[in-house]
Amino acid sequence: MVNAAVKPILQIALDVPDLFKALRIATRISNSLGCNGLWIEAGTPLIKNWGSISVRALKEMTGCTVVADTKTMDTGALEAGLMLKAGADIVTVLGVADDSTIRDAVEKAHEIGRRVMADLINHPDPVNRAVELDNIGVDIILYHVGIDVQVKRKITVTDMLNEIRTLRERIRARLAVAGGIKHGGAKPLVEAGADIVIVGGAITKASDPVESTKKFLDEINN
Repeated sequence: MVNAAVKPILQIALDVPDLFKALRIATRISNSLGCNGLWIEAGTPLIKNWGSISVRALKEMTGCTVVADTKTMDTGALEAGLMLKAGADIVTVLGVADDSTIRDAVEKAHEIGRRVMADLINHPDPVNRAVELDNIGVDIILYHVGIDVQVKRKITVTDMLNEIRTLRERIRARLAVAGGIKHGGAKPLVEAGADIVIVGGAITKASDPVESTKKFLDEINN
């Protein structure tokens, strides 16, 4: 299930509206641990509050791979272009968006050697949609169980391991997983086939974000 030749990635979701807090966390982590196997995400609340400035600042101050979590639903080329120009390496689109929107974002990103991640959050048929997105040319498929859905269904993303395994078997794109992941929950996701584990609050709300990040890195790489 796991491709041993591909090192798992830890993506830190800075889902905070405060740019200065986001930069403090990101720079502490990147200065202490470097960027090897580590991606920094400008979360949706951060982008809504600060726009492309947040993406540019994170890229310039960390030097890490930066994901702009725009969750684009329309005007794929336009929104992707704004974030890519600011320095984003990866932009996100919603899996429920129209194929033309996603295709436009992919074409825009691929023109300059960047990537697109498609978020399956709230899609009624995530597996089959993932296959369609893979065929469109999306680089990364994100299996994402939203917080509201987790609370309503009383589940966590680790309860979805079978679906993650199925996705891994059906798609060629890299597979990311997100949704309230805590310490101890990352390794099973990698073992099920995830290439990228996205963690937010367990790092950004930790008393020591650097130590929390290191613990997650150790978990997914051992």
